[in-house]
Amino acid sequence: MRNAIRLIMLICLFAAVCERTRGQGDHPWIEVASADDLFRISMPIKPVETTQTARYGPIGASSKLFDSTFGDARYAVWSLNDARYSSAQDVDEYLDACADLIWEDLLKPARDQVSDKDRAWSRMNYVGELPANPLPGREYSFTVGTLTGAIEFFVARSRIYVLLAAHVPGGEWSPGKFFPSFTSSATLPMPAQLDADPRSSSTAQANTDPNDYNRVFSGREVTQKVRVLEKPEPTYTESARKYAIQGTVILRCVFSKDGDVTNFHIVRKLPHGLTQQSIKAARAIRFTPAMKDGQPVSMFMELQYNFNLF
Repeated sequence: MRNAIRLIMLICLFAAVCERTRGQGDHPWIEVASADDLFRISMPIKPVETTQTARYGPIGASSKLFDSTFGDARYAVWSLNDARYSSAQDVDEYLDACADLIWEDLLKPARDQVSDKDRAWSRMNYVGELPANPLPGREYSFTVGTLTGAIEFFVARSRIYVLLAAHVPGGEWSPGKFFPSFTSSATLPMPAQLDADPRSSSTAQANTDPNDYNRVFSGREVTQKVRVLEKPEPTYTESARKYAIQGTVILRCVFSKDGDVTNFHIVRKLPHGLTQQSIKAARAIRFTPAMKDGQPVSMFMELQYNFNLF
């Protein structure tokens, strides 16, 4: 009798799991379209739409929130219009400001609802840059209380789109349906103003005479390569620590015969001030210039700066 009861309980539990899986996995999603906000996205059910104001740092925006909760998962889209936006802003710095706005403003109500202990463990961590297809954006992971999830956001001039997918531990969610379905017809922002690759500059291309000691040489062409005397380490910014950023910044530049490091080209970047700190550290390098046939000459160099939390 006892074994029969256990068998019945197992069958009921299995049926409940199957029903839950069928409800979450096979549930038909709907397309949510906002003509005023110029975006489309798929969500499991019709979202609740609310308006609010978001302000933090240099951003002051009117915001619409499209919020959809289904089972153990939450899907949300914030469409913001930044009244303080300026086309002169660097795109990477603007993305930094957007991350601060998300954590300090948009997610603040959720953080305020959890206990002091859970609030202390809440975090938002940088994952990486998203391909500009077509809008530049970033991905972060986050944990607030029992909710864990991912955030993707994109910028299109004064418009900011924030996409959030979250779930409770063991809960079922479908970020693979949510994030890729986002499209926008908003206008693209101005590209970030990065220095040109020094190897492709008109001066470098025009001056190929091996006896012209005023041009920039590669390491293979010089008699004696640059000798670094002092290489200061870049500062790890508090903003980067806040979002647990790790990785490597790679810079291509010119070590000039006059003793200056110039003509920076960013090969690989990191956000929240780490690229800028790398350039600042590179400019402070002390070195002996390269030599060509007994003459000091300028030489191309590649620099790598590694950033780790520990």
